[in-house]
Amino acid sequence: MKSKFTRFNPFFFGILILSLLIFPTRVLAQDQSDGPVYIVQPGDTLYSIALRFGVTVNDLISANSISDPNQVNAGTELVLPGLKGVTGKLVTETIPLGMDLSELVKFRGLDETLIIRLNRITSPSEVYAGSNLILPQADNPSYRKPLQPPAEGSAFLHYAALSKQNPWEVILASQETSSAYITPGENLVSASSEETPPSNPLSPLVSRLEMEPMPLVQGHTTVIKAVALPGVQLEGNLNGYPLHFMQSSPGNFIALQGIHAMADPGLAPLSLRATDESGNSLVFSQMVLLQQGFYAQDPPLTVDPATIDPANTQPEDELVRQRTTPVTPEKFWTGIFRLPVDEPYCIKSWFGNRRSYNGGSYSYFHTGLDFGVCASLNIYAPAPGVVVFAGPLTVRGNATIIDHGWGVYSGFWHQEQIQVKEGDRVETGQLIGLIGGTGRVTGPHLHWEVWVNGVQVEPQDWLDREFP
Repeated sequence: MKSKFTRFNPFFFGILILSLLIFPTRVLAQDQSDGPVYIVQPGDTLYSIALRFGVTVNDLISANSISDPNQVNAGTELVLPGLKGVTGKLVTETIPLGMDLSELVKFRGLDETLIIRLNRITSPSEVYAGSNLILPQADNPSYRKPLQPPAEGSAFLHYAALSKQNPWEVILASQETSSAYITPGENLVSASSEETPPSNPLSPLVSRLEMEPMPLVQGHTTVIKAVALPGVQLEGNLNGYPLHFMQSSPGNFIALQGIHAMADPGLAPLSLRATDESGNSLVFSQMVLLQQGFYAQDPPLTVDPATIDPANTQPEDELVRQRTTPVTPEKFWTGIFRLPVDEPYCIKSWFGNRRSYNGGSYSYFHTGLDFGVCASLNIYAPAPGVVVFAGPLTVRGNATIIDHGWGVYSGFWHQEQIQVKEGDRVETGQLIGLIGGTGRVTGPHLHWEVWVNGVQVEPQDWLDREFP
């Protein structure tokens, strides 16, 4: 993706950062009893807020007369002591796809120097899709609307005439430093009377592009949605996995992708391509933040050595991979998945937990949810689909795999009995097997997995929310 810091002056940026370090804006809390107000976001704690703004927890407690730190909930307005020269309300927002700091400042009409100070940014490369930035919340926001990116060789007057815009309004709204030239492909904005969505990097072929959750999280399902012109086709790649865009309705594309539970935290590469019927393409690439899933370590397990012998596990893993790789264009399920067992149910081991077998290293992770025998032995289909495997395996025991369409699969391991066969069409709640203790187990249970485009993901997500 082309950097939007085309006219960024490294010397000026360096002087600005140096001045912030030499002349810090934080002063003692007793010198400033009030300050800007931060609106607490979901997941915030007093400790994380204090760390983010460079104040102490005691400063926050004192400035806000907090009697119980555990009662600070999302939406609470906290005074931030010790931040000189900053006023108003502050919130945390996530940078969306296709936007960097320069574009955000333009589209929201923000003061770039203030954003750099609040977030202690030392380099433009620190801001990427999924970054959480502290931003001021205006009482009377001034809206901006995106304009069509200029072509090569455009000048402001020529561009303004073609787009029927006042050139000076575009220059001011876009915070341009000169009216002498314009950068091809640059994102420009103009004043607007109402809030409009920002442009996306695949415009005009794609009118809307969204990805959630942002940032990405180890072991969870990512959903990418796009609205495109008739005849446009989409393809892409996320962290090494090819994306498969399916049409939920004409022009509405959806790609589902699992994030591996042991993927390296940090930045994950995303690339997208939109191609129209004439073969014209727009390409976009950006790094996206990938966060840890914070999975626990299970106690070391002792199992039959044959069930961790690569001579047995590798062929079996390859068989399962082959059965869960095809992307069926039909989507069989609607709504959230149902429990694959009867209630009351009990979970013996959670998805993502790191595992060690027979005294080895914690190089494994638990790839599903383990349900103990707490009501009955019955196993049910959590959603409609087609059985693509049913048979005995060394590690997984008696196993069943169901294709739910769109690259989504369920796996059911360690069964005592399999009550379906390959090729069967099953419906939600249909009895498909009985819980057992076959394969690599330390006791009878059902191990249930959900695969999304070749990656095992947190099954609980599919019980809690509707995808896509």
